[in-house]
Amino acid sequence: MAAGSGVLLLCARTKTRRHTPKPGPRAFGGLVGATLLALLIRDVHAAACCVSATSFGVGRLLIWEDFAVGLQLGHARLLGQWDENARLHTNPPGYSEGISHAQLWVIVRLHERAELQGWLPALENDRWSEDAHQIAGGIGDAGAAIRLQLLRIGEIYRLPSLALIASGFAPSGRRVEETSPPLFAGTTGLGAWGGSLAIESEYAPSPWFVRLEAGVTGFLSFRRADNGQRQGYGPLVRATISSGREVVPGTLVAAGALTGEWQSKIELNGVDVPSSQAHLFSCAASLSWRFDPHWTAVASLLNTVWPRGFGMNRDARVDVTLGVRYGHF
Repeated sequence: MAAGSGVLLLCARTKTRRHTPKPGPRAFGGLVGATLLALLIRDVHAAACCVSATSFGVGRLLIWEDFAVGLQLGHARLLGQWDENARLHTNPPGYSEGISHAQLWVIVRLHERAELQGWLPALENDRWSEDAHQIAGGIGDAGAAIRLQLLRIGEIYRLPSLALIASGFAPSGRRVEETSPPLFAGTTGLGAWGGSLAIESEYAPSPWFVRLEAGVTGFLSFRRADNGQRQGYGPLVRATISSGREVVPGTLVAAGALTGEWQSKIELNGVDVPSSQAHLFSCAASLSWRFDPHWTAVASLLNTVWPRGFGMNRDARVDVTLGVRYGHF
């Protein structure tokens, strides 16, 4: 959350109004941290063998904002797969795969310390082999969250901010078994009901900021359309740490982030599937440019191609995302 706190002025007729402070360096750094985490957390891993998505929200409002809306557009190239032994297998010659993704999101202030969030992603998967190609996509897993700000930056001297995020997502995406030949492209999400509970904290000694977020996601089981079996995804734990610095005061910020995720085994008809647990580490870098008091543009680069052992049952990709954010006050 931005530095400072909301100020209520008591007028002669006992009416109150919110004072609108001017955006400062710490506030802009906080905005970049929130936007970068939104780009990371809402990245949808939609490979054929393994799908990973978790929803901790889409950032937060600045202290003077009533609502915000945003759009993210990006494209990822999948360079290979991490297998169950944490070995990276690059794509064979003649095979190529990519995922184009877009997401609309909105945040609305409900109370001085409470915000309601929602997002709607869409994905398109392209696969190319030497003798065939396929392009398919659709809506991803839509979600919503509520964010409760327990402690703001600067509210207690030298203490970081603290917030809780409770979120859920719907099975609006397409699962891998619902795709079709020849290359089974078009996985767009988990296709299962799920919910997350996360905690986030930020410390912003201007012109720097450091932000930590960690949470757990659980899923409801579902019945597969191809074989009638009941399948359940294992619980997923994810943690992200990000940090950044103003390059041009009040205008340009550079940031980086590291994310780790760990997921337990898949269940089929109540029985664990052997070697189906997963983990992944990813890193990202971003630049954020506030070209107007209301508008901010963000560009980020995400990488999950690591040395041996840093991934298991996940895809290896490079992802470029461009985003724009409008904050109303």
